Amino acid sequence: MEFLVLMKLSKEGMGETADENENILDKLIIPSIEELAKMEKEGKARGGFFEGQRSAAFIFSVGSGEELDEILVALPCSAVFGMESIPLEGLEDALARDRKVLEDLRKG
Repeated sequence: MEFLVLMKLSKEGMGETADENENILDKLIIPSIEELAKMEKEGKARGGFFEGQRSAAFIFSVGSGEELDEILVALPCSAVFGMESIPLEGLEDALARDRKVLEDLRKG
């Protein structure tokens, strides 16, 4: 299964001091990017961060929605990023579905 995952930095991800920002980057953001890069090499994720913004989009290829949830919760940045996942329907499945709808409509 494939899922589009949209990520956006929350207010909790923006520190008020340089020390807070250093801690967020060191403990949450950089380890998450490292893990996402590892998943990209494994073929589980592809995508990236929007240049100049504090948001990202990824496509995850996983066995189930539950597996995706486990992956996202395990990312350290989940503490400071809001995340939305959307299941994607493959083109072959969409084509089969729409052909079936068209066939049913033609039958009356």
